[in-house]
Amino acid sequence: MRGLARKIPEERFEGIGVCQGVAIGKAFLVDDPQGRIVRVFLPKEQLESEVLRFRDAARLAQQQVREAIERLRKALGADHAYILEAHLLMLEDRAMGRQIEAFIRENHANAEWAVRDVTSHLLDAYGQIEDEYLRERGSDILDVSHRLIKTLSGHETRDLNELAKNSIIVADDLLPSVTADLNPRGVLGFVTNVGGWASHTSIIARSVNIPAVVGVRGFTERIRSGETIIIDGTTGTVILNPSPETLLFYTEQRQRQQQQQLYDIEERDLPAITRDNCEIKLRANIELIEEIDAYQRFNAAGVGLYRSEFLYSQAESGLPTEDEQYQAYQFLAGMVGEEGAVVRTFDLGGDKLHLEGFKPERNPALGMRAIRLSLSVEPIFRTQVKAILRAASQGNLKILLPFVSNVDEVRAAKSIIADVERELRAERVQHEEDVEIGVMIEVPAAVMMAEALAREADFFSLGTNDLIQSLLAVDRGNENVSALFDPMHPAVLRAIKMVADAGNKMQIRVNVCGEMASNPAQVIMLLGLGLRDLSMTPSAIPAIRRLVRSIRLSDAEKLALHAMGLNTPAEVRHYVQTHLADLGSEFLAAAHFG
Repeated sequence: MRGLARKIPEERFEGIGVCQGVAIGKAFLVDDPQGRIVRVFLPKEQLESEVLRFRDAARLAQQQVREAIERLRKALGADHAYILEAHLLMLEDRAMGRQIEAFIRENHANAEWAVRDVTSHLLDAYGQIEDEYLRERGSDILDVSHRLIKTLSGHETRDLNELAKNSIIVADDLLPSVTADLNPRGVLGFVTNVGGWASHTSIIARSVNIPAVVGVRGFTERIRSGETIIIDGTTGTVILNPSPETLLFYTEQRQRQQQQQLYDIEERDLPAITRDNCEIKLRANIELIEEIDAYQRFNAAGVGLYRSEFLYSQAESGLPTEDEQYQAYQFLAGMVGEEGAVVRTFDLGGDKLHLEGFKPERNPALGMRAIRLSLSVEPIFRTQVKAILRAASQGNLKILLPFVSNVDEVRAAKSIIADVERELRAERVQHEEDVEIGVMIEVPAAVMMAEALAREADFFSLGTNDLIQSLLAVDRGNENVSALFDPMHPAVLRAIKMVADAGNKMQIRVNVCGEMASNPAQVIMLLGLGLRDLSMTPSAIPAIRRLVRSIRLSDAEKLALHAMGLNTPAEVRHYVQTHLADLGSEFLAAAHFG
């Protein structure tokens, strides 16, 4: 059979599709959530120069450690330098160096990846040692590994859009900030080992409209850079080394999706009105100012949620200044028209801001964050409020307070906002007064106190992502329990109904800004529970508009109210799936629960 290529069998994997669309391309393997360590396949003629590059880096790392040891000795004495001396011995160890060089040659790998692989195996070996003292020496190996990789990589930021051009990124995980920087015209899509539908990385994937599948356990261990893969972000299917027949099927599927995108543009001006004549507001969630293009393309009815903390992640030096914030909010105000935009104040924690006087927290998600931090570090909050009020004079902006758990927090925030208004008035600075102030309902305490909070707020924003997480005690980013993160849980439906009823009773608007508003089957539940104002990633608007126009609200109400009275998520799913056809919508045949 000489001359015939070995046929590589097709492999299929299942994960969670978090952004619809088909991507077909070559895999680009990344080992670091920040995109620093990438797997590069080197041609044979480059291997020896790569080995020399590793040796140069090892010598430089040794010199760095020697200098650090000397500084420690001078400052604290010889007794405190022993840890770094152990690091130096590891760096000088030719046995480890030979393993790394052999990995480079045998696997045609770049030096960074070789260091990562070899030291990972050493760490696994140390983890099996019974002696606690020796086992803890694994941290020294990790430290040495980081030093070598940093020395090899230098200080330049790797641009994944260039490195992975026309490729599909494969990683254990990607940070939301890295995902936000991906360009759909360069990177075709991505696959990660971990994650869930409502993880921050998944939310950003939908925002930048990049096909993505997460939660494909162990996938990075089964693939090499350069191999052909297909990802279906609708079904969550990932195919490695597809057969010609599979490749043809998904190529045609991608063409059909591209044709549907044209229909979406043609239908952008159709009103979102149900068959029994109820108008539903379809707004956009925005993380990045650059997403305004998508907002306009899909004809959103204003911005229901602008996550302002992304201004912090994009700022060159820590927190954005008042003027930097003002420019972003002013641009937003000028682009959204009469429907306006809701600016959520910083939902950041002291762990991310690195503020003086704040000790590291074991569980930052339930610690000093969002409204709690704003009230504790008042100058940061006042600066943001001042920028929003100034920009609101240029258009319709509203302020949203995140992570509220009691009425006192709302009253304290309103007092500060009123004081900022007086300050701007005294300084004769142009600004808007009496800006609407909303409360984000995303913790169980806020659900239970919804009626009292509604007396203080001008509107509610229902953050289903965090609400589901806290109601069900499930970390949405933890792949071990992400399957338990279930928007169709009866407790979730009942909590949403309580909030909708409180808003209706007090006659304030209740907007849903969580990921439930992007999922057709879950939107039926929201409409049936009394919500008429939905905010979602812009690319989801066409599908939700088609759904709204295809159903009767009275039918959705019957479906949701019965589902809410069931006892398990499985019962809810079975009931809803069984009765979708009763709504009389062909569109619902493709609806999924996420």
